[in-house]
Amino acid sequence: TDAAGNKDEATVVLTAKDETAPVLTAEEDREVDLDEFCSITVPNVMGTATDNCTVSVNQSPEVGTVISSERDGTVDVVVTATDAAGNSVKKTVVLTAKDNILPVPVMEKLETVTAECIVEEGDVNIPMAVDNCDGEITVTHDVNFPITAQGTTVITWTYEDESGNTTTQTQEVFIKDETAPVADVAVLQDIVVQCEVNGIAAPTATDNCAGSLTATTTDDLSYNQQGEYTITWTYDDGNGNTTTQTQKVIVEDTTAPEVKTKDITVYLDPVENVSITAQDIDAGTFDNCSDVSLSISQDYFDASGTYEVILTATDAVGNTATATATVTVEVDGVETDSAHVVPTTLRRTTVAKVILPFRSKIMEVQVLETETKRYKVYRGNGTFEMDVNVAPFKGTLLVRILDETGKVYQKKLIAF
Repeated sequence: TDAAGNKDEATVVLTAKDETAPVLTAEEDREVDLDEFCSITVPNVMGTATDNCTVSVNQSPEVGTVISSERDGTVDVVVTATDAAGNSVKKTVVLTAKDNILPVPVMEKLETVTAECIVEEGDVNIPMAVDNCDGEITVTHDVNFPITAQGTTVITWTYEDESGNTTTQTQEVFIKDETAPVADVAVLQDIVVQCEVNGIAAPTATDNCAGSLTATTTDDLSYNQQGEYTITWTYDDGNGNTTTQTQKVIVEDTTAPEVKTKDITVYLDPVENVSITAQDIDAGTFDNCSDVSLSISQDYFDASGTYEVILTATDAVGNTATATATVTVEVDGVETDSAHVVPTTLRRTTVAKVILPFRSKIMEVQVLETETKRYKVYRGNGTFEMDVNVAPFKGTLLVRILDETGKVYQKKLIAF
């Protein structure tokens, strides 16, 4: 336009040219939890974008896309920012699949394992668990097998998947011994002895848990008195189960003594009859159990001869036995029916022996010298024999002997 108002115009076409790319700030690489199907759902990782003009942002795979994966697997998500002029910029966000889901036991509650004595590892079924992803689940426990403790033992099972996620589950093991020991010998044999028994051996039993058991008792194990006794044996398995068993002990002496005798010779003396005791004819009588008392059928003898004497032995319980001994009774001196003076002729001695019948008693002896009529009187010694010294008498001597009955015996004696 000029000063006078004259105008002219022309058209200039201006074309807008956008050559500046958007600026994209996307999410950083990140971990994404695997779900119960071992899949991941793609999250929004687009972040923000700016541009000198308008801009749009998208990602591939899109938000919410479900992708099967594996532990520690990755998914690349490409984020693209595009402006109106078609300028674009891309960034890749790496999603790493992470398994944080615990294994799940197959059995909600594990069955209690019961036994009486022992539970071996093979007696317990290994439980199972399932996991959201394929792979091995390691199953472990916290007990030492075999389990023998009476009562309840708790096993803690641990299930671990390949990502290290663990779940635990408990199971009870209940051991209760309710079976009593069984005696190895159903009926114990009576112990029968004659005299005594010492240190009776204990019987045995077999237990389902403890194995071989030896019985115990509070009764005596040695007996030396005659009679019948009962021992009560007890088998205890240590788990509260006991069995008792009785056994008789019979001490009964039924054996008679063994009688041994010896033959003896005894002598009747001039004054007294002869007596013997049981010990005189005993040659070692003995009894298997006790001392014995001895008695004899005859202990007094007043005449010579041969006698059969019975020795009887009785033990402490009344068993008896007998044996016979021969007792020979002899006269301790000269046996004669009349009086004697010996020797009848005295040479080189003045002493003569006056002898009356056995058991007679010399009360007085008179010696008369027949030629001189001198005489001596000697007091008797009360036995049937007596020495008389006739000195100094010589020649033919008359000897008169008086016994206890007043009987007079006369004998002649020659002294030189």
